[in-house]
Amino acid sequence: MFSKILYIIVIILMYNLVLVAISFISKQDFNGLFGYKAYNIVTSSMEPNINIGDIIITKNVKDQDDLNVEDVISFKQNGEVVTHRIIGIEEVNGEKRFITKGDNNNIPDLEKITFSQIEGKKIITIPYLGKIVEFLENRVIFLIIILIILILYLYRLNKVEKSELRREKRRNIKPNKIN
Repeated sequence: MFSKILYIIVIILMYNLVLVAISFISKQDFNGLFGYKAYNIVTSSMEPNINIGDIIITKNVKDQDDLNVEDVISFKQNGEVVTHRIIGIEEVNGEKRFITKGDNNNIPDLEKITFSQIEGKKIITIPYLGKIVEFLENRVIFLIIILIILILYLYRLNKVEKSELRREKRRNIKPNKIN
């Protein structure tokens, strides 16, 4: 039972690591996995709610009416992805413009954001994971970790196989009866 729960947790973690890794590797024009994207926070503009080195997971927003004041969004501005909170919404010629501000900033962002600039709406923050991912961006370290995981996995398979062989031998050995 414990091994099944551990297996499910590992699968979920692997999915999230793949999501984060793909987001980091292809920083530009990545459509995400199933509508989700991951971003590493590199400035203190959203502190204390989101800190440097945190990862945020965002989900694509289908309709601009799904965005409200107080939502945290990631958007493209001048070629960079910025994560700030919506503090106001204006309508200009039938199109919504979002007024954003970092929680740690004193004034709102100068540029109002259009729906087409929005990359996603924050659904979860994962503290400190960004620091770990930055550490793993070093390919040598990443390969070493993958090799260690592979070795541990193969060791586990070998151990299970030997255990199965021992069980099979025990089943095949029948006690001798003396007449």
